[in-house]
Amino acid sequence: MSVADTHGAGARPPGRKPSRFLASKRTWGAMAAAAALAITIAIPAISFADSGTGCDFQQNGADACSGPLTGSTFAGGDGNLKVSPPTFGTTDWENVAGLSKGIDLPSGSGDNAFGQGTKEDNPNVSVVSGSIPPNKSDLTRFYEASEFANSNNYLYLAWERTNVLGSANFDFEINQKTQPDLTTTGPKTLNRTAGDLLVTFDFTNGGGRPTIGLLTWVTSGAASQCFSSNTVPCWGNRKTLGASTAIAAVNTDTVTDPINPSAPRDLAGLTFGETAINLTAAGVFPAGTCEAFGSAFVRSRSSASFTAEIKDFVAPIPVNISNCGTVNIIKHTDPRGIDQNFGYTSTIPDPPSGATPPTTPDCTLDTTPSSFTLNDKNGVDPTPPITAGTANTEHCANVPAGSYTVTEGAEPASFTLASLACTATGTGSSGNQDATTPAQADITVAPGGVVTCTYTNQRQLGAIEITKTGKDKNCTAANTPPITNGVCTGSATADLSGAVFSIKDSNGNAVPGSPATTGADGTVCVGSLPFGTYSVQETAAPDGYAKPATDTQSVAVSANADCSGSGTPATATFNDTPLTNLTVSAAAQSAGATNSTITCTPTGSNTNIGNSPQGPSDPATVTATGPNGLPPGSYTCTIVIDP
Repeated sequence: MSVADTHGAGARPPGRKPSRFLASKRTWGAMAAAAALAITIAIPAISFADSGTGCDFQQNGADACSGPLTGSTFAGGDGNLKVSPPTFGTTDWENVAGLSKGIDLPSGSGDNAFGQGTKEDNPNVSVVSGSIPPNKSDLTRFYEASEFANSNNYLYLAWERTNVLGSANFDFEINQKTQPDLTTTGPKTLNRTAGDLLVTFDFTNGGGRPTIGLLTWVTSGAASQCFSSNTVPCWGNRKTLGASTAIAAVNTDTVTDPINPSAPRDLAGLTFGETAINLTAAGVFPAGTCEAFGSAFVRSRSSASFTAEIKDFVAPIPVNISNCGTVNIIKHTDPRGIDQNFGYTSTIPDPPSGATPPTTPDCTLDTTPSSFTLNDKNGVDPTPPITAGTANTEHCANVPAGSYTVTEGAEPASFTLASLACTATGTGSSGNQDATTPAQADITVAPGGVVTCTYTNQRQLGAIEITKTGKDKNCTAANTPPITNGVCTGSATADLSGAVFSIKDSNGNAVPGSPATTGADGTVCVGSLPFGTYSVQETAAPDGYAKPATDTQSVAVSANADCSGSGTPATATFNDTPLTNLTVSAAAQSAGATNSTITCTPTGSNTNIGNSPQGPSDPATVTATGPNGLPPGSYTCTIVIDP
């Protein structure tokens, strides 16, 4: 049964001062047994939870927990792993995003450690196996998480151990490169790079709050910058982090670890410690630079001295700690593969002039992301994960975390923006189409995140199909439908070929393919027309027909189509009037014996037709033929012969 007290979840009875945990193992065992006995007699099961105040770090008999760092919600100074009650933050180890955990080999003869006097400055280490001495911390696991919030990078670290010692001296090494396999014994070489981090965690029971230090690995320059070594490479001078930059706590009461494997587990006092660090405030991520760390592990020192031997460790695990992300802008055309340039502007800053790649940001298609051009002529996207730019993709790595906009410029002729869609990976990253500016992507880049936005532009080319219709008695026999699209459905066909049409755009310019002439079925199609409004005018009718009185129509092209059957063209229909030849003659039987006068008009009208009137003469003839033939209707011809 775990040690707890009679005030629930590890709370201490009023007036009782905290144990300094300096007793021997035998004394501690007696204390645990006594506490267990007290629990059995007086405490319900619920009292095994963490402290009801939310604080499990105490000094001089009083709670001594710290609230979250400014800009963070993480409870890194309350000495426990649970968020409830949220007295010291609304995020804790049980619900933090991006949790990484390292689990040590089981304690005992199979556990591994550093041997042969390995010190912190030694990149060449020796891994041995065997039980951890009882006067040294026996690590069991560690946790890591990081986040970017309110323009700051935060790092969260925690350790757990099995044995209860009055002091705690742990170092978290955070590397840019992957480390060798430390789960096997033998000599190893740590892959250290200039700028790697070492976070020191030192706590002396009775000595106040844990002291958090920060060192960086240096590979060149004077040895005076080394914290303890006399030669470079080494860990540089240690910076002790103040309360505004780092908070830390060690549990002085029993707390519960809810994280698998083997959860939940009760952790006795002084077996859990945690810290939260503002890496930005600590100067790890200076403005205008990108850093990324991909590996972390923890180890114990045999004393508070930095030059002490390092002993037990938990093997390195992959982590993702960075202050930059990635933005990809992809161009699609509809249909794909159209050779057309599209221009973009963005608020992603250009790298410094003359900077040597990799720059910040590092864009591989166009090195100036503030203004670039994309072309989908190949119709193929780069294979994910995108690591380089192509003709249709602007790939920008090393983009400092923050908010940006990317905006497509004026659309080329015949194109419109059909869609803008963004995807994002990494907590805090996002991309969306702007609510008021459709061509603008609003992008938020979180450290380690990737935002990919795809612009799809549709080629707006339509067509106009012009249909000529006209009356034909051959199509109106009994039970025969009228003419349709200029074609008889009966036994004969109305020949409406030869109708000529002029098609002009909104500026009055004739389009390619104009003038267009109908075929025998009375139709003609003109394609490759950008969306817009066009003027279609019949300029010549087929033989035997007359143009309609209104020979011009306005036609809107607003859908993709062509003249080969793809899509539905816009339409314009012109109904022409068939013409009839008329001849009226009068001639004397005896030439010249009489004169005749002929007058022909539409019935009910005084308007003469053809060459009317004719006469008096012998003979007299009125004609209406050819292009000036008569449209269907009633006509009256009056013939007057000499009285």
